Amino acid sequence: MTDSTGDSAQRSHWERWTGETGPFYRACAVFPFDSIVEPMEASDSTRPAVQFTTGVTRLLLRNLPIFVLGTAIIYFAINIARSVFTGDLQLALPAVTFRTLGLGIPGILIGGLWLYLVYRIVGATLQSSPLHRSIIFFGTAIPLLIGTAHATFIAWTNAGSGSEPAITVQAGYFLFVLITGHLVYDGLTLKTENLFAKLGTTSIVTKSEYDDFYQSLTETLGDTLSIGKLTMPRSVAFALTLALIPILLPVIVTPWASWGELAYVAYSIVTLFVIAVLYDVFVLLYKFTELLRRDILTYQPFHPDDHGGFRDLGRFATRVNTILLVAGGYVAYRFYAEGILNLPSDGLSLSLLGVTWVVLYLGPIVAYVFLVLFWLYHSFWRLHQKMEKGRQQRIEEIQRQAKTDTQRQNRDFTDLEADAPPWQSLREAPTWPIKRRGLFGILVVDAIPVLITFV
Repeated sequence: MTDSTGDSAQRSHWERWTGETGPFYRACAVFPFDSIVEPMEASDSTRPAVQFTTGVTRLLLRNLPIFVLGTAIIYFAINIARSVFTGDLQLALPAVTFRTLGLGIPGILIGGLWLYLVYRIVGATLQSSPLHRSIIFFGTAIPLLIGTAHATFIAWTNAGSGSEPAITVQAGYFLFVLITGHLVYDGLTLKTENLFAKLGTTSIVTKSEYDDFYQSLTETLGDTLSIGKLTMPRSVAFALTLALIPILLPVIVTPWASWGELAYVAYSIVTLFVIAVLYDVFVLLYKFTELLRRDILTYQPFHPDDHGGFRDLGRFATRVNTILLVAGGYVAYRFYAEGILNLPSDGLSLSLLGVTWVVLYLGPIVAYVFLVLFWLYHSFWRLHQKMEKGRQQRIEEIQRQAKTDTQRQNRDFTDLEADAPPWQSLREAPTWPIKRRGLFGILVVDAIPVLITFV
């Protein structure tokens, strides 16, 4: 199959099927400005048959800004209030008197009315603009970034002192979820679904074999699990099976601290959500490696995208690498902000405490290195090999054709003037799905979390 026109061949399918445009942090919806569910029909297409994730996981991904903002407010508000009551945190609060109540209650009512009016005016102005998504994203990310920096500073100034991590230490976790969730929803959900749906109309795949592969995708990605009358996404079932008991153990073995445990519940809900999304990401990456293993993709040396038709696949691989990089940054931050302060007083040993510390803080760094190497090989390098193989096959085809033509014309096959130009142009055809400078930058950036951990 071939692209119908030159323009469609050059057009990137690495775009959101919803028809929305803009940077990744404008991908997720913000209630009440946006609908909490995706539109069934986009501006120029319909919902792709394959869905990266479904059910509550997809719903939370779409509404990630409000989800992270709400859980973060609950978590930090409770922890700060608890620290104030226990005396660990001192706040200069005004004394409660009849005068303060007389001024405070009307002030709260007037302030609430003022905020409502501002909301109505701003909401009417931004109703058809995605600017509110940027405001909510950065309005959430900046405070979390400040909290992360504060926790890093506390760990840096108290390194080796055996002090507790800063009260804002989990700001890095919420910031990681906010950024990674937007990258996942923008790239692996909306854009990847559109890419796989449109890939079958391009010239770089064999139609019959790709149709079978796409059908397998629709049956595997976002799969559901039924237990009696209860139906849930398989990713949610995986998260509950893997993490529910470990999450409940602290609640079971320790006395219930009433409102204090609500912060732990909010944190646990976010953790279950992260595990469910990780399951869906793993399944998607497995299917992508299967696409590269099977004889489906066809290299086009002179494709208008300047990457043999593999440009969008390279963009998919780059997005996954970016997600890994953000995860690596978080595990490096966690090593410093928590791991250094929680280092056993007698150092690392074969004791239970020492082994637990290694698993909790060094284990994620090792896992990050393994995942990066795994992905670099199974994405960029495998695509490079497939492109090189396709280019070599094309050269051999031209050589065989040239040899046949020269034999018919009774001339020497090594006539460089007649035979060299097509071979030379093929030798210069691209063999990487992204620019080499971009690949070098990826290699350098991937090493940063490891370097800042062990330097």
